[in-house]
Amino acid sequence: MTAPQPRKRDAQATRARILQAAQTVFARTSYADAGIREIAARAGVSTTLLLQYFGSKAGLYEEALNVLVPLGDILQTPRAAFGQALAEALLHSGGQKIRPTLMIPLAGGDNEAAAIAARVMEERAIAPLAAWLGPPNARARALEIAAMATGLVTYTAYLPLRAHTGQDIAHMGTWFAQNVQAIVDGEASTAKA
Repeated sequence: MTAPQPRKRDAQATRARILQAAQTVFARTSYADAGIREIAARAGVSTTLLLQYFGSKAGLYEEALNVLVPLGDILQTPRAAFGQALAEALLHSGGQKIRPTLMIPLAGGDNEAAAIAARVMEERAIAPLAAWLGPPNARARALEIAAMATGLVTYTAYLPLRAHTGQDIAHMGTWFAQNVQAIVDGEASTAKA
């Protein structure tokens, strides 16, 4: 009788499972309190395998955040519909409760995680959005949109001050879409430097 052959691991599926577990953990607890063991257990892998894929907790955090920044697809939206598209992506992302803006505030207590979050947001969101917006004040306008997006998701998903009704979410989504669209269209006032 021959020994059974070891099961081949689907590297892509394993990587995706680890990233999903990391996103869940990093979105509900501070970076400092998020443990590699907890993430590995949630993904159904060993900590050794997790570290083979990502090298370190910081590497895992960066990749988990990188894959969540959806701005590339949203920038393909017609300019006149950008505010609504961004509101939909932030509030109704196919039932997905994990968003980059949930991971970012929890990184603030750790210098390494905060630096990673700042770099990822700059490279994957702020700079591309500023280039897409164009003059005048493209970077300032991109930062305004990012700040509004972070606030919207923080209050509707991460830190709800009270249970939000569907009507509350719809109202905030409309408000957000209109204000973001005004920034995109250059109708909103940006701070003068």
